[in-house]
Amino acid sequence: MTTEPRATGRDDLRRGPVAWAGGASNVGAKRSPNQDALAIAATNTAARHSAIAAVSDGVSTSAHSELASQIAVDAATDSLIDALTRHPGVNDPDDLCLTMRMAFLTAQDEIVARAGGDPDGYACTLVLALFHRGLVIVASIGDSRAYWFGDDGTNMVLTTDDSMAQLSIALGTPREVAEASAQAHAITKWLGPSAPGLDSTVSAFRVAWPGWLMVCTDGLWNYASAADELRGVFDHLPVEADASAERLSGALVDWANEQGGHDNISVGLIRIDEEDLPAAGGRAASAPPQGPSEPP
Repeated sequence: MTTEPRATGRDDLRRGPVAWAGGASNVGAKRSPNQDALAIAATNTAARHSAIAAVSDGVSTSAHSELASQIAVDAATDSLIDALTRHPGVNDPDDLCLTMRMAFLTAQDEIVARAGGDPDGYACTLVLALFHRGLVIVASIGDSRAYWFGDDGTNMVLTTDDSMAQLSIALGTPREVAEASAQAHAITKWLGPSAPGLDSTVSAFRVAWPGWLMVCTDGLWNYASAADELRGVFDHLPVEADASAERLSGALVDWANEQGGHDNISVGLIRIDEEDLPAAGGRAASAPPQGPSEPP
């Protein structure tokens, strides 16, 4: 897979190793430094496209959260690249889910090692998305998210937040009310030495239609949480019809800043086209994910 050199400055970062996979990160208008981190990797061959998109949001109350987030996306992405390089033909969902869980464990180990004797100074979220041989695998800890925008009009949030807002929603509070509460973004799971366990939520589905796979931090979805709402923003971005994933990601960052930019903003996009879908029997018939997968 192709990656770009590790970024050092993150105030306004653009990444696009290929036209169909890219991302952007921006410090926003209100909160400095940028505690978000972004990593994108993709194959550069014409056939058998595979790609990884990762974003992490540093916990603002942790002194070194911007370091934790960068370690998280780099370690998790490197772990996936290593696994797929060693086993390029793997296409079993359970095997890929296990590979994703191992990437989270690797990221956690790297953060803990860097933290040393500072257990409270390193904490972050992580959302990781992989497209490989017709399968989408997403995993998350915290409240960074993955979305699917299908060309057939299917729009989905692929992750479940680990947050007080999500707990309120599970108890019956309307989403709009829960996400507007004072404690909405207090997370219940994270990466770091003080993490209360490491149970990443992993989902898998075989792609049934071309579309866009997106990962983002709450600096974006704060302004359009529901999948249909965020898809509406995506469809009306002021960019050319054939814009690259990097260009589209940058336009989403710009849009979030236009809404106020109250947090750091990071977006990663992977385009999945007709030729990327399994050839046997036409389009895959699998349904979208119904919830987190069980550990394989």
